[in-house]
Amino acid sequence: MSHAAAEETGQLSVLAQILRPVVGAGSEIVARRLIRRFGSLSTIYTASAQALADEIDESGINSRAIAAVIVAARDLAAVAGRETLLGEPMKTGSPAFRQYLAKRLLGRREECVMVLFFTHEGLFIAEDFHVGTRQSTCELPLRRTVRRAFDLDARRLVMAHNHPSGDPTPSADDVQSTRTFRQVMGALEFSLDDHFVVARGGIFSMSDNGLI
Repeated sequence: MSHAAAEETGQLSVLAQILRPVVGAGSEIVARRLIRRFGSLSTIYTASAQALADEIDESGINSRAIAAVIVAARDLAAVAGRETLLGEPMKTGSPAFRQYLAKRLLGRREECVMVLFFTHEGLFIAEDFHVGTRQSTCELPLRRTVRRAFDLDARRLVMAHNHPSGDPTPSADDVQSTRTFRQVMGALEFSLDDHFVVARGGIFSMSDNGLI
């Protein structure tokens, strides 16, 4: 994205405002650098703290503090977004639920895995978010998820992960690992209701497509 386009859409001013408590008077300069290097506010917003720090690691700039501020803003938005899941039984086919998954996963450079925990009635309890690296995929966190499900007294789970490539089609490994995951969880009396693949090309439901 060009600087002119960023200014026209208000991206520069918003990002500069977020950075001002850390950077001070130089916040707009840093905002311009970030947009130039990442290409858009959405890409900055979804980047990991390490990726942000690496991209802006220059002398005289507290790159980790800047990354922490951006991540904190993202976490705040994520918490606010989860309010749409509260109070009503989960409906994985609803536009609101899938929109939430898209907000959490779209645009990320790294492959990430989300696990959402629900009661037997489908009421939201908690969410775990696991971030991989740009060099490798993020594995399904089976052992940790089992422990969390017991600790939370959950009964139903939904998983989602992103494909940074933009193609939502699950790989053969995606399908096989999900089936193994579901089998193990089922033996422990937890239900894996669905596994979504989120990408620019759409959101793919393994349950809707008969893959689990």
